Amino acid sequence: MSSVNRISTRLSLREFVIVLGCLLLSTQSFALEALEAEIYMAQVHESEWTFKGSRALCELEHEIPQFGHARFLRIAGESLEFRIDSFQPVPERVEGMLREVSPEWEHSEPDSLQQMVVIETGLRPVSLDRRPAGWLLSSLAKGQVGSFDLLDWNDSRKQVHIRLSPVKFQRPYRAFKQCLKQLSGKGFEAFQQTTVHFALDVDELDGEAQEILAGLADYIEADDQVSSVHIAGHADDQGEPRYNLRLSARRAKRVHDYLSAKGIAATRLSMRHFGESRPKIRKRTETARAANRRAEIKLVR
Repeated sequence: MSSVNRISTRLSLREFVIVLGCLLLSTQSFALEALEAEIYMAQVHESEWTFKGSRALCELEHEIPQFGHARFLRIAGESLEFRIDSFQPVPERVEGMLREVSPEWEHSEPDSLQQMVVIETGLRPVSLDRRPAGWLLSSLAKGQVGSFDLLDWNDSRKQVHIRLSPVKFQRPYRAFKQCLKQLSGKGFEAFQQTTVHFALDVDELDGEAQEILAGLADYIEADDQVSSVHIAGHADDQGEPRYNLRLSARRAKRVHDYLSAKGIAATRLSMRHFGESRPKIRKRTETARAANRRAEIKLVR
């Protein structure tokens, strides 16, 4: 697997105050609302935020009990996103409202901005782009509760509230911000066509090739829109064509095995080999032959 930094948290003094406030919020300000609505929100004792990061991904994740997982993420070369993946498919597309709910320990009023959102059908009902995702992230950083409010799918007289707890948010959030500073600027276009080269009559990956493939593996793991990875092995025109065909197959297999060892699922990987039949440069110079001893990796979304 690619290297990933993970953070677990203990309560800081500020977060201890948030915990006490959440208890009051749960028992007082939510009490009347709970009689009229279905609320999905982590209670104080179960609220967790986890961070993971690599050169290609920065992510904050939070479980919303009985509903799903919320994630802030930024992939290399892309903008900030927010997603909620639900445990069960959402049955109907509805409009909702994103707003702040101000806990009692906060002296400031909640942000008056309210954002219309669409709750989609399927297993990813919520997906926000950069601007609303950034607003929601800032809201949690202030200690506010982020709330998605919508009508119940089965009874329009009732409301559903899907809420993000700020408990244990601060330390993972600091790690997330630090991760953003070192995130690679290379995105899908940079990785879509990747080439590694080999020495004469060699199928082993040298240090440069391994470094290139390590960065590629980080990106593939981060970008769940990459549906398949096509690997093509090639050889130069020195030697017998049959031997070169086998050599190109071994080169493709080396790349396949390296990416697989880095955690890329075999179902996403495919291999082909062409021997000397598809040169990059159609010349018999050493420069051309060096360019033709290669494996090409193509990402498909």
